[in-house]
Amino acid sequence: MNTPTSAVTIRVPKRVDVYTAHFLMEDLDKKIQKGSTIILDMTQTQHVDLDSVHVFTLGLNKSRERKARLTLRGVQPQIRTVLKLSGILGQFRRKSTGQTS
Repeated sequence: MNTPTSAVTIRVPKRVDVYTAHFLMEDLDKKIQKGSTIILDMTQTQHVDLDSVHVFTLGLNKSRERKARLTLRGVQPQIRTVLKLSGILGQFRRKSTGQTS
């Protein structure tokens, strides 16, 4: 019997920094399961510091190891710039929100 893949949304905090990145990584580690789709909802995220971008890289690596899918939703322009400059943005599949990205 085939099991449908599950989709889980994680609301990324308003700020992703040295204090919050660890908690986000713990959440990703728990929720990334084989065949799952994880949607990182960044609608409320206003700041991602460059020292914490690695949490997204680690999440992508973990999703690939577990054959899961990690996508972004609601990325604000200032966050898109940080993720693009870090080289990580192109590795994500963004979930459509009705807005042009």
